Amino acid sequence: MVRFIKQIPTWWLLIIGIVIATGAVWQATRLTYQVELESMIETGGERLTLYTGTLRGALSRYAYLPYVLASSESVKEMLASGRTAPEVNSYLEELNRKAGSATLYVMDASGQTLATSNWREPLSYLGRNYAFRPYFTAAREGRQGRFFAIGVTTGEPGFFMSHPILREGHFIGVAVVKVNLDPLQTDWRQGGETVLVSDANGVLFLSSREDWKYRTLAPLTTGQRKTIRAGRQYGDQPLNLVPLRRGKILSENLQIVRADNLSYLMLSRALPGLDWKLLHLASLAPVRERTQAVAVTGTALSLLILALGMYLRERRQKQLSRRQAQEAEAFQQVNLRLQAEIDEHRRTEQALRDAQAELVQSSKLAALGQMAAGIVHELNQPISAMRTYAASGRLLLERQETAQAREIFASVNRITEHMASVTAQLKIFAHKAPAQSGRVVIQDCIASALSMTAALFREFNVVLQQELPQQPVVLCGDSSRIEQVLVNLIHNGIDAMTDSPHREMRIQVKVKNQKIKIIIADSGSGIAKKNLDELFNPFFTTKEVGKGLGLGLSISYRIVTDLGGTIRAINNPEAGASFIVRLPLWNEKTEGDER
Repeated sequence: MVRFIKQIPTWWLLIIGIVIATGAVWQATRLTYQVELESMIETGGERLTLYTGTLRGALSRYAYLPYVLASSESVKEMLASGRTAPEVNSYLEELNRKAGSATLYVMDASGQTLATSNWREPLSYLGRNYAFRPYFTAAREGRQGRFFAIGVTTGEPGFFMSHPILREGHFIGVAVVKVNLDPLQTDWRQGGETVLVSDANGVLFLSSREDWKYRTLAPLTTGQRKTIRAGRQYGDQPLNLVPLRRGKILSENLQIVRADNLSYLMLSRALPGLDWKLLHLASLAPVRERTQAVAVTGTALSLLILALGMYLRERRQKQLSRRQAQEAEAFQQVNLRLQAEIDEHRRTEQALRDAQAELVQSSKLAALGQMAAGIVHELNQPISAMRTYAASGRLLLERQETAQAREIFASVNRITEHMASVTAQLKIFAHKAPAQSGRVVIQDCIASALSMTAALFREFNVVLQQELPQQPVVLCGDSSRIEQVLVNLIHNGIDAMTDSPHREMRIQVKVKNQKIKIIIADSGSGIAKKNLDELFNPFFTTKEVGKGLGLGLSISYRIVTDLGGTIRAINNPEAGASFIVRLPLWNEKTEGDER
């Protein structure tokens, strides 16, 4: 075989080598493109999951507000009278300020606004009628309304959530919260990402690119435009097409598109329950650059190998002198020594990289170990239930029992909502709020926490006893974070009394040695002695699977320690348990530090 190759003319070998090298470079380039594209798809999917969680977290944060308003007796009395009540306006203004929402307002059964948190502003909603809005129609039909639109009064866009207000089973009005999603878009824009959210009509109402906002992914039909105008959803926006040119479709939710003379990978994901679609555009420039680099490198290596091959062939065909052979041998030895040194350097460098990777992996595993245990415990049962429901649903569909199939799929939807709440709690646990200090009156915090949990007291018939000082007790801290701790402790206490025949909660505030002592005691079954030392550990819970993730007390512990205080739990002598929180009082030194 070797003798036959030696007999082939040099130019034929050169042509064969060029053909082989071209095929190898093409194959390497194609494989690199495929690998890089799959990596980008995987990364894009992870980012879609992140953005989906962020968006749902931003919406669910305020979902309770319409329900709170709909449960307020003062709101119901105002609607029954049919006249605006100044105290309700003040209540909405204060609740809106503490919750951080854009606006809170209440409409009567005809859609007339009787109370609003922006009653002091020039563009107040008072006296405005919003019966044409879909969220009012949904609430009037007994459903919770969800609607994104540009405000017809203020001209400011926002997400509207509504809840029907009932009195003795009769519809008397609607409670609405408006949420500003501009901070979310700002975060996307500052992160350098192209993130879009479209509604059921394909209109992009959230976009990290301002010039694509209120544009459509496809031409709107006459019926779609009529529906949008009827709800005055996007004001006077022309709703033109977004400047995207569709390209190759990779799958149902993957497509290559072009914009601004650049190619992008567009990934999309539907948001169940909202009729929205989240889109993420990732530039294909890095894929193209890596592919070109492989092509250039492969071509250079191929030419180098061909040149080296031709040189070796000519060299073998010539009669070399002993000196040339010796020089070649010496040259080869030098190359071998250099190669050995290079190999040794590479092995050392690889060992360092392996050690660094092990350290990183060890730290990741240490951080994820405890979290994984909690998540697996919390999600195993819902996943198993979903499998069972899916199998049952398929059998029911084969039997054409659609009514029972709807119930099965509704159960699946409730399970997925529970799983979403688990990840939402993880996000709250991972987020560290910025420390804010100020003068806080503990009586006001307790009153606010009791207001937010009033429905639980009524639902479980819990008797409340309060022992609070007559004079305002002022401490240094953040009112919203202190209220979060109080709500967590009150909620845990009520949960502990679920099976108790006598349900009584006692809240005491005492001041001693420049410290505030807050005691929240319940008449439940108490805490097992073996669990007292683990209560404040993340993901530790004594509740049944699906009833809690075990983050409430851990979050409360972190908030109290951040404020310079302590928190502990003890069992009461007679029955139940008590949580004792100690926080520092406000003093002149603290005031001077604040200045």
